[in-house]
Amino acid sequence: MKINKDYDAIIIGSGMGGMSAGAMLAKDGYKVLILEKAHTLGGCSSSYYRKGHIFESGATTLIGFDDHQPLWKLEKETGIEIPREEITPSMAVWIDGEMITRYKNREQWIQECTRIFGNESAQKAFWTEAFKVADLVWKVSLNNPFFPPLKFSEWGQLAINNSPWDIWVLKYAFKSVQTVMKKFGVDTPKFKRFVDEQLMITAQAKSEETPFLFGAAGITYTNYSNYYVPGGLLEMINSIRAFIQKNGGALHTKEGVEKVMQNENGFTVHTKNKRNETFTYQAPLLISNIPVWNMQDITVGEMREYFMSEAKDFDEAWGAITLGIATDDVYLAEFPLHHQVHLSEGETVPHTNSDSIFISMSKSGDTLRTKKHMRTLNVSTHASPEYWYSLNEDYDTAKQQVQDFIVETLRRKLPGFSRAQIDVIHTATPVTWENWVYRKKGRVGGIPQSMARSLLKWTPNETPFKGLYLCGDTTFPGQGIPGVTLSGINVYSRIKKNHH
Repeated sequence: MKINKDYDAIIIGSGMGGMSAGAMLAKDGYKVLILEKAHTLGGCSSSYYRKGHIFESGATTLIGFDDHQPLWKLEKETGIEIPREEITPSMAVWIDGEMITRYKNREQWIQECTRIFGNESAQKAFWTEAFKVADLVWKVSLNNPFFPPLKFSEWGQLAINNSPWDIWVLKYAFKSVQTVMKKFGVDTPKFKRFVDEQLMITAQAKSEETPFLFGAAGITYTNYSNYYVPGGLLEMINSIRAFIQKNGGALHTKEGVEKVMQNENGFTVHTKNKRNETFTYQAPLLISNIPVWNMQDITVGEMREYFMSEAKDFDEAWGAITLGIATDDVYLAEFPLHHQVHLSEGETVPHTNSDSIFISMSKSGDTLRTKKHMRTLNVSTHASPEYWYSLNEDYDTAKQQVQDFIVETLRRKLPGFSRAQIDVIHTATPVTWENWVYRKKGRVGGIPQSMARSLLKWTPNETPFKGLYLCGDTTFPGQGIPGVTLSGINVYSRIKKNHH
């Protein structure tokens, strides 16, 4: 058996967490190998080609480039320039027949909230607190790469890195968004519906379950700079790929990791490609960018026990039903690119418990994504993976019912869509997602926020096995492109500290 020992670090999975860690290490001269089982790089932050159109992996927004946010740091440290255009306003929310515009400008946003939900002084007080907490969370999270702390010295580092004036924010780790809404007197049924569905996109949980510490960043992300990548998110991944390759790294697609073993020289990684050829690599450092649920299937002994116990704590997570739709461009010129459509009260998407649908559109005129005078729409809604795996012979019928329902809802509630000619439409369920990106049970979006889980209960980026690190949405700090990018940067910081 020939063992390839050419690399300093092997990264399993090419989502934004693994790509960020790989780029940060490559800039310091580490020879990096990224292994990806799927056909394309990027995991859930990617794009794919279907019948003449480029669709995103899911309905996705992009933030994190403002000062002291993770993509800002990635670009600043590496010199990578991710191609992007700012979009404003970033989103429209459709609730009870009204359009709520999610303005970036904070004053304008508070006025818009007052217009829809009334109660001006209470709305102003609530959002002012949310902005204060969110701004501090962004600043503090980038400042503290050794979180959650694992060693006594890291607790000490927390005290040194942070101003005692910022301690006040920690109380919000123990208060739900709903509790804070009550405190400020904005907990009306309609506003709660709005906040719940916004949190479902960002925190995968509703206001009673999400700690305000995380929830504040989740409900204010439209008040930071939001971006669009011409040609699709794969272009963001490609700009990082080019940097890693220029710095001596390699990226293999269609090559999945079958088994990982630890030895005195680090880690041996066994892989298999789509042609059933097997390869073996050896490196002192191993970074997993795949979910903790998947790690138990490729590890043995104590490592496997560790991942089984980590996965057991988080045995429930959402899957998604996504639709890729290409239509002619019949939408208003000033139409936002992202839309959240609330269903009527008491209505849910069939075969899910979902109360809303999220839509991301390609930009008008983006001919890298689609033909001239056409648009692509990526539509997604939450779904239980377990339910979709239990359907068996009813699966195709259920999938068609969901597709029909979503298309009909868009015709009724998304302006312009009823006039649109559909050129391509295809639907994916959690079962499809597992086949696409190999995430166990098709769970996407990370682990839902929970009041029961303390900050210190998060799966940390460093494992008890010397040289094995974790990034991605099932480790701290969790979901979203900025979150997983930060996890990759945190892994880099730990490697620099432990292996310099």
